[in-house]
Amino acid sequence: MPEKRLLVTDLDGTLLGDDVASQELLAELAKRGIDLALASGRHLLSIQELYKTGQLSLPASACICMVGTEIYYLEGKSYKLDASWNEIVRPGWNEEAIDSILSSKPDAVLQDETWLSPLKRSYFLEQNSNDVLAQIRNELSTRGIAAKIIFSANKYLDIIPEKAGKGEAAKHVARHMGVLPANVVTCGDTGNDLDMMRPELGFRSIVVGNATTELSAIEGHRIYHAKQHFAAGILEGLIQIGWL
Repeated sequence: MPEKRLLVTDLDGTLLGDDVASQELLAELAKRGIDLALASGRHLLSIQELYKTGQLSLPASACICMVGTEIYYLEGKSYKLDASWNEIVRPGWNEEAIDSILSSKPDAVLQDETWLSPLKRSYFLEQNSNDVLAQIRNELSTRGIAAKIIFSANKYLDIIPEKAGKGEAAKHVARHMGVLPANVVTCGDTGNDLDMMRPELGFRSIVVGNATTELSAIEGHRIYHAKQHFAAGILEGLIQIGWL
């Protein structure tokens, strides 16, 4: 019996962006029995809407939502929250203290409630980002808050629990599904995807051709930089890896 394989991919700008290529990729995954996990900054309802509109066709075995702070598994025709993941990442987290720290930073603007959750605080940060990020890191450390700062596309700032993130969530999902790290491929286009391309995870990774600078600059023998954009880049990478 062949070993299970798992493709973990970001949505916007990676799997999504070229409808024809997206559908071709999903059809290939279904044909070859490769499991799909979605790793996104979106919440579950937003992902489910993509299925309703037909933008996604292959049911994902798992949805890693809100930048790796929530995990849902497909059970029957619905998704069930992995409550154990919440218990793993919550210790040391202090939502109120984080909001207090960020409220004192005029360059940080809180995003719409749609993109916030008890374990994810998201802001727009466009000016003096390096200085402000350094201040935030220092204040979080001073207060003993176990948090991870993710800055991507030169304007999106996510603050999540230190043990959360797309990388650790992908590792948790793979273990839950019985997939070996060597049989996991992660795909992305921006800085919040860096976390699931860390070499210590043991995954192989595909950086799509339209990736932002923070992702297109990374190197590693397990990382393939595609020339094609969006899902076409994932297809290109999977051919290179030998999955297609």
